[in-house]
Amino acid sequence: MDQPDPGTSRRAFLAAAGAATSAALLQQVMIGALPASAAPAARPAAAPDDRAGTGRTVAILGAGAAGLAAALRFTGAGYRVTVLEATGRVGGRTLTARRGDRLAEEWADGSVRHQTCGFDEGLYVNLGAGRIPYMHQRVIDLCRRLKVPLEPYIHTSTANLYQTDKAWRGGPRHHRRIANDTRGHLAAALAAVVHQGTQAEDGLTSEQRTQYLSLLTQFGALRADRTYTGSTRSGLARPLTVQQMEEPADPLPLADLLASEFWKHGVQQDVNLYWHTTSFQPVGGMDTVWRRAAAALPDGTVRTDAPVSDIRLDGDGVIVGWTEDGAGRTRRFDYCLSNIPIPVLRRKVTLHGFSEDFRSAVQDTPFAAACKLGWQADRRFWEGERYQIFGGISWIDHEIAQIWYPSNDYFSPAGKGTLVGTYNSYGSARTFGDRPHEDRLGVARAAATKLHDEFASDAVVPGALGLSVAWHKVPYQLGAWADWNPRIVEHKALYSTLIYPQGQDTFMVIGDQVSALPGWQEGALMSAEWAFDWIHHGKRAVRLPVEHVPDARSLTTGGG
Repeated sequence: MDQPDPGTSRRAFLAAAGAATSAALLQQVMIGALPASAAPAARPAAAPDDRAGTGRTVAILGAGAAGLAAALRFTGAGYRVTVLEATGRVGGRTLTARRGDRLAEEWADGSVRHQTCGFDEGLYVNLGAGRIPYMHQRVIDLCRRLKVPLEPYIHTSTANLYQTDKAWRGGPRHHRRIANDTRGHLAAALAAVVHQGTQAEDGLTSEQRTQYLSLLTQFGALRADRTYTGSTRSGLARPLTVQQMEEPADPLPLADLLASEFWKHGVQQDVNLYWHTTSFQPVGGMDTVWRRAAAALPDGTVRTDAPVSDIRLDGDGVIVGWTEDGAGRTRRFDYCLSNIPIPVLRRKVTLHGFSEDFRSAVQDTPFAAACKLGWQADRRFWEGERYQIFGGISWIDHEIAQIWYPSNDYFSPAGKGTLVGTYNSYGSARTFGDRPHEDRLGVARAAATKLHDEFASDAVVPGALGLSVAWHKVPYQLGAWADWNPRIVEHKALYSTLIYPQGQDTFMVIGDQVSALPGWQEGALMSAEWAFDWIHHGKRAVRLPVEHVPDARSLTTGGG
């Protein structure tokens, strides 16, 4: 057994003293004993009490968001924490690609294929988590505590585009035109019904009918006769000059809007709760949060390149086996929290002593596929007079689904920037991800050219610098998020099993995979909080089956 010496030597004593000092300092960070410049926490992460960790040991398997959040909590409460991370970096699916970073994918033939980021220095793209909604207060609070600077993330600009071959002869149309012309057509149709209705039919009094028609007129920018003929909300027919006054663009015909099926392709995603304004992103890349979280832990807490191979329930403890520095190691811990993605747990880890229900849950929990692709652009053409796009997402009726424009470094003197040139999931991600990397770039470039013809130029968007990731092929991930479906009855039993401890309450699964918010960093922190409350605060929940599981597809895509 690879166990530390009890601590009789001077070196062991000094190491223990140093760890205790680090833990004390960390506890000050976690309970809010910060300088006046730092905002207080809404809820203490690890307030001291008479049941402090007192040196009990915790193994945390995986240095993703949940693993590091849990490590901060337990270390701050006096536990001795060891984080075992299979890869050479922290953050899990929070992946920010910069120059020199190396990406790997496992393919069905057993090969591992690599890409290396060649972006110019200072440029980056978030190939995993990309935004923090304002209501995700756990993540925002952690950023405050770690002093991670945040900046606005623009989800939607009315200058963003939507393209489909089903309408407008394949030409893209602005979000502002689609949104506002749709409102106008709907308001006019409803106003006609309300105007002709009677109290016996719809229950409206004369006064209410007048108010309703006034509401619809304002809502849809209708004329006095309650028809819709266009509005400057949708844009202008001609640029303004001293002689040219405001003139609304002709409305998009209702027949074309219906033919486009824009509502099926994400254009209205921002009406869903977790895409509401305002969202944030860390300055310099999303991984800043988790690199700082790891740095806030005592030296030696996080061990990278240390993949776990075995987990054994052992009475009132857990024995973990892993590989580090080319050698196999085992150690017994008082508690073990597994942030290992379920597909990795079932394929790469041997489980001993677990219940059959748990084994079945590990075997049967489905995970979704998702892909992202990043481009470097040597000219920020989207910000020019032609497009006037500053952040947000353009949508396309195509397997690449989305193009994200940067919400940072506007008007960069260097004139360069990065774009997310694909973000898809489920079936589209399987199709896209099964293509070799070079083919992904070709497909993404051809599709993006339908939105911006600048993509056709390798001098503007260098193909050699494109990066892609299929999360269902990434080693030690093998998926994007747990694909819970409230319409599948069996999922309730799987989820109910995974959220509760195994053994003598010594082993717990954590991560967004066992939270109400699969696919979100907030869900990861929620699960870390749940495990900490269970173990440290003794908040044992009644082990009842959950009434409903999360709707993963809706929560991650904004769709039904």
